Amino acid sequence: MKRILLSVVLAALVAAPTALALDPGETKALLRVAVRLSGLSARAPVRVVVEQPARFRQRRVTMLDRLYPRAAQDHDETVYRALGLVTGSTGTLRKALLEAQDATGLYDPAARIGFVQAGRGERASALREVVYALQDQNVDLGRIPRLLGGGDARIAAAAAVEGYASLVTAALPRRSTASPRGSRLARFVELERGFASSVGLRFAANVHNLGGTKAMIGSLRRFPATTEQVFHLDKYLEREAAAPTRLPAEVSGMTLVGSSTFGELDVRALLAVFGIPGLDRVGTGWGGGSTARYAGAGGAVSVALDWDTALDATQWAEAVAPYVDAAFDAAKAGRPELTSCGATMCWRIGTRAIAFDRSGRRTVFVIGAAPGAVEALARAITGRP
Repeated sequence: MKRILLSVVLAALVAAPTALALDPGETKALLRVAVRLSGLSARAPVRVVVEQPARFRQRRVTMLDRLYPRAAQDHDETVYRALGLVTGSTGTLRKALLEAQDATGLYDPAARIGFVQAGRGERASALREVVYALQDQNVDLGRIPRLLGGGDARIAAAAAVEGYASLVTAALPRRSTASPRGSRLARFVELERGFASSVGLRFAANVHNLGGTKAMIGSLRRFPATTEQVFHLDKYLEREAAAPTRLPAEVSGMTLVGSSTFGELDVRALLAVFGIPGLDRVGTGWGGGSTARYAGAGGAVSVALDWDTALDATQWAEAVAPYVDAAFDAAKAGRPELTSCGATMCWRIGTRAIAFDRSGRRTVFVIGAAPGAVEALARAITGRP
């Protein structure tokens, strides 16, 4: 899913810089500082370009669309709308993404240039971009968009990169750690964007405490493969891979038209937005996840999750009913009534047909228009007849 966080770390841009490069003498001075702080060797000169705010803002938008293509944005918006994160016709994912953009520095591994917004904090931003350039020279940051494992893997890698840079430059998180405000979608986007600078920084600090600079460099050579590995250092050290999800191509007149990942970060952010208690307990134990869109029979969206243990699956199942209430029926007193169905739990709320199914450690949550098709899809994903 997404990926929002990549926009903080990388930019794959085709436009040529239209501003002046940082003074070569100052760049060399920053490079010496970055080498000393990061422990990374300088294998080539580093170029930093300072751009005026208007030009830099446009660069951020271009970067967003390169790293998070519009087709992927459309997929995620459909999923988020089904999950109750997008309401009405004015709140769109793209609008939330653009409003959340606040980076004052970007590094482009394709051009091997750091871009900095002119103004206050310009030198601090330039130092971070030089650190990113050193990371790129030593471990090739350009491979992040090509990583296997989908968006969750790319977010995890970006968190390791930014966490390392924040740690060695003694930089604070880019945004406040206070509870995000605004619409449901704005809060969700903010929580996901804050992951790289907050949890990524903690990850880098833990890795450094464990094995020093050598271990930190190792975390860039072999990135954490999931956001779960960034949350839990033991999962990173064990190299616990995400369980694959089998998505049927066709079920009850519905056809699979798109899919993406749904990591532990997504689970936690979703529960946090709707105020579901125990999100740390529920999120821990994530074993793999994906979203999918189906066309036909009114359409449907699914969120399939695998869990490490039966207890973890039970804790997620217990959180589903409060989530359904908060997302789709909060205006009414009491929990929405369950309806009889062939899945583990089903609801009919307005025009929505909702089914939750579980088989051992595998769970799936499906939202659509046709109850029979929704239930059939839920059972097909969990593998129940």
